This record gives sequence, C-alpha cells and structure tokens, in this order.
Amino acid sequence: MTNPFRPTFGASPHYWAGRRVILDDYREALASGPGAASRTLVITGSRGIGKTVLLNELEDIAAGHGWVVLRASARGDISTELVESSIPAKIQEISPTATRRVTGLGIAGIGSVTTSVTGPDDPDRPRPTLESRLRDLLSLMSGTGVLITVDEIQDADRNALSRLAATYQNLIRDDLEVSLAMAGLTHGVEILLDLPGTTFMRRAHRYDLGPLTDDDAADVLATSSADSGLAFDSAGLAAAVDLAAGYPYLVQLVGSLAWNAARRSQASSISLSAVEAVSREAVATMGAQVHHPSLKGVPTVQREYLEAMAALAEPGEPTQGRAQGRGDHRDGPVATAAVAERLGKTQRAASDPRAKLIDRDLITPAGWGKVQFTLPYLGHWLRGSGTVRRVN
Repeated sequence: MTNPFRPTFGASPHYWAGRRVILDDYREALASGPGAASRTLVITGSRGIGKTVLLNELEDIAAGHGWVVLRASARGDISTELVESSIPAKIQEISPTATRRVTGLGIAGIGSVTTSVTGPDDPDRPRPTLESRLRDLLSLMSGTGVLITVDEIQDADRNALSRLAATYQNLIRDDLEVSLAMAGLTHGVEILLDLPGTTFMRRAHRYDLGPLTDDDAADVLATSSADSGLAFDSAGLAAAVDLAAGYPYLVQLVGSLAWNAARRSQASSISLSAVEAVSREAVATMGAQVHHPSLKGVPTVQREYLEAMAALAEPGEPTQGRAQGRGDHRDGPVATAAVAERLGKTQRAASDPRAKLIDRDLITPAGWGKVQFTLPYLGHWLRGSGTVRRVN
C-alpha cells in the first residue's frame, strides 16, 4: 500500500477538488480566442491555500489544449530566464531542423559538418527581447498558444515584472494566442500591482483563494483514500475534515498522517482514533511549515497585535465528531477594543497594525468590531511559542 496523500508544498495531489469555477472559466477562455479576459489570471492567498497546485492545474488544462507552457521563476530575472533558456528550448523542441544552419563543412578524413542554432539567435538579427522570442515561438504554432506561469510573484523584481506586463499587453493587442497566470501571497501581490508598469495586470481576473468547503475537503479525503487499501470510515472522515479546517495543505497533511497511523496499527480503515492520534502532530507541523514562515518580516508592532489576539482568544469547544483534545486549537473572534486595551493603545492607534495584518491576510474581520485569525491554529501556535502570556 502507498500513502495516497501529498503534503508537500507545490506538489499536486493525486485527487483534487474545489476551485471548479476557476478551472471552468479558464477552459472557456482558451476556447474563446485571443483577448478572452480569463486568459489573464492573478491568484492570491495565504501559504498552503493551494495557489501553486492551482497553477499546475491551469498548466495541465493548457497543455491538454495543445498549448506550450512556460514556467518562469519570480526569484530570478523573469525576462532573462525566458529569453535565454525557456523559450529557445521550446523552439528547439518544436522545430529542431528549422533552427539550425551549417557553419562549417569538412572533408572526409579531415573534418566534419558543424551546425549552430539559428532563428532567434541568428547573428544577423537584433539582440532578442522577450517580445521577439515569444513572437518567434508563436510563429511556429497553429491553432494553439503559449501560457506563461509565474509563481511567488511577491518575490519578483519590479522591473522584470513590468517588462513582462508590457510584452504581454503588446501580444494581446496583436490578437496573438497568449495567456498569463501568476500566483503569490496577497500582501506582496497588492504592493506589486500598484507599481507603474504593472497596472495593466490589475485588470486581470483576480482570484483570492479561501478555504475549501467541508464537502470538497471530504471529497478529497475520501476519494484519495478509497483505492489505497485504507479508506476513512464516517467518524474518521468527519474528524479529519474538522481538523483540516478547509485548508488544502492541512487536508493533505491530516490525510497522510492519519493514513500512516492506521497502517501502523494494522487497522482496516482510518477511524476517529487514527485522526485523534495525529491531531497534535498535524497542528505542530502546520506551525513549523506555515505559521513560522508567514510571520517572517512582520514588523514588531503587528506581531504584538497578533500576540494580543492570541492571548485574548477564546478557544472553541470540541463538538461531536471532532478529534477529542483539539478544542484548544481553534480560536474564536476577538474584540478589537479588547486588543487595543491589552496593547495599551486607543482603538484608533491600534487600527493601523490591524489594517496591515488584514492586508497581509493574517487576520480577517469577523463581524462588527471583531477580528479573527485567517490561518487555522495561528493563535494556538503563538501561545505555544512562549511569546504570549494568556489572559485569565
């Protein structure tokens, strides 16, 4: 038996659910011809919410329609990578014979014929740009197009992103078959898209990913495990859905840990006891893999606001079907007035860090005068890190 779950960032799960509207819109956009609005997408959300997996799905859809997919890394120079590596490789793959020319001819016993890449690299042509490279690639295609995907765009060089946006806009103006899908953390994306030269991208279809529904989470857990030799029983499935809190990374993590626990105990199914056994490990792993990286770079004043929230938060009580002992992991809403009082500030003075934490997608409004953590178990992690003193 092989564990069917994949709790690894960026790895597509074996079975995928949710986000159907986005995928359906994209399929329709590819069939609608150049200029279709949903061919340009910006996907935002918190860590582990499924942005990279969604990009993978979009790439699969485009490839299934015969499109060429180009991945660019936001951590390097997007333009340089595409111009010097990714696009020439695709051109060579599509038409190897058309991109070579004879550069030397030898006589038998003395030398041999040599060739070199031509086309976009022809020395008689101007130095290639991102736009000229893409036009060269598109000229070799008929009835299909090129999809460019960029993940983690909050890390992108501003000038490189501006060049990509300008090039993409020019290709659209000429009715060429192109598509662009980018993904990143909400806060970083907002900053980038406010820059001169990227305002065109603000007209892209924007999808801010939230948690999966309980039905979608149950669908992933049940379907993934069904053919693995260990399936969830009804109580185990309900507890796993509750523990995962609709968070795609947690869905895979809880499924993986519970599957391993059931296998080690030689159980015939994944039961409530298996989910209970891995509850603490799942929450601890969430802290190490998601909470800790999410709080890197958060200014002290905002961190203090989060810690005040964590100290004031009232953990939710376990309900029937939940994994026992995890009630203290889920925090309810906190009054903003109480947070300001704990910080020794007026509500007006505390409103600035609150607004910035909302922009960072770390907290969210939860009714009039209340806020709540966006990431599941963040309050629990802050209290457990030793930086928060609970309020009795």
